[in-house]
Amino acid sequence: MRGFVLLLTVSGGLACKRAPEDKSPVHTDTPAPGPTANVGSGAVHSPQVAPPVDLKAPPPDAIKTASGLAIKKLSSNASGAQPRRNDTVMVTFTGWHQKTGETFYTSQGGGQPMPLNLSQSAPGFVEALQQLHVGEKAVVWIPRDIGFKEATPADERDERVYLFDVLDVRPAPPVPEDVAKPPDKALTLKSGIKYVVLRPGTGKDTVRPYDSTAFVYTFWDHDGRMLETKEARERPKAAQPVHQAPGMTEMLTAMTVGERVRFWVDAEKMVQFGKKPGGVEHGLLCYELEVRQNTKAEHEPPPTPPDVAKPPADTRKTPKGVFYKVIIAGPGKDPRHPSENDTVKVNYTGWTTDGKMFDSSFLTGQPATFNLHGVIAGWTDGIPVMTTGDHVRFWIPEELAYKGQAGKPQGMLVFDVELLEIVSPTNH
Repeated sequence: MRGFVLLLTVSGGLACKRAPEDKSPVHTDTPAPGPTANVGSGAVHSPQVAPPVDLKAPPPDAIKTASGLAIKKLSSNASGAQPRRNDTVMVTFTGWHQKTGETFYTSQGGGQPMPLNLSQSAPGFVEALQQLHVGEKAVVWIPRDIGFKEATPADERDERVYLFDVLDVRPAPPVPEDVAKPPDKALTLKSGIKYVVLRPGTGKDTVRPYDSTAFVYTFWDHDGRMLETKEARERPKAAQPVHQAPGMTEMLTAMTVGERVRFWVDAEKMVQFGKKPGGVEHGLLCYELEVRQNTKAEHEPPPTPPDVAKPPADTRKTPKGVFYKVIIAGPGKDPRHPSENDTVKVNYTGWTTDGKMFDSSFLTGQPATFNLHGVIAGWTDGIPVMTTGDHVRFWIPEELAYKGQAGKPQGMLVFDVELLEIVSPTNH
């Protein structure tokens, strides 16, 4: 199958696979060492590096800020680039426990500088690195309350001191001056999203929901903290607008190729399958979005049925709780029903109960083939009510779908399924 259903049967992916919740390939339960992680917890012994100054107290000539930060520059380079709030800073650094002088982490000798994304770093590191320039080296005393979060009990923590060698700055996209709210001249989409056109498009046709669209974006919270950017991609990955968060889908389908817009949207409209944009749950977000390429879809799925919100009164119900309704009865030439171990060929489309389509075999123009033993429980339970040629609508409770599985549609799901063939029937 394609999309949610086929990829899952074949590769253990999304749609119809009964499997434990998967983790991202980049996920790790061990935090990477650095200002955004719990380094120095004592679990790993680092090579010991002699500190260049006495760590017990900042020297009199150290720069001191209102937050309690203290910076002693060991070398200066006022002409070097200075990081901004959302930039990524390439550094080597070493960290010590202030009381004992023990080195808890060092990147020296690693051969590669470490990238520190200031938009995701602890406040003390953001403030400290914005005081430095490329080519400068400094020892920094960072108070615990503005340093990284630790798993160590509060009464066991001590102050940390860091040596930073700033090697390079990778600039982030500039923060819009009107990041906090849209200007009065902003245009309005149907849902209330406000936007301004930064650059008109060169294309003639508006992007459609099922097209293959390559786009880049950056977005910030209302304070100007960058939450994510995809601007650096020379070849952005193409995706269908319909498979994006509701607010992104609506904005993309109002644009043409080459167009760049800035839009303001409530965080709730950018949630997709439970995933919050940049970890933000509420509040206004500001996006800059650009459509690079668009390929028109050759096929489109059927329209959303009028009764997806809940099963109508004339539906039937399987013993396990799947609601279903026969939309078109097959010719009856083959009276067999597939079993849960059979492989079947079907056309299908799936929607959430708010009417959003999340998967369809019609997008590829080819039916999907899969074994009923390798799909979600609602399919295994529901498909056997069909005979070849039947077109049936199923309302599958979330307990028999993807309940609790990250990145997958939640709640009751609705599928229209046409059974084309029982490919490899078992003995009945």
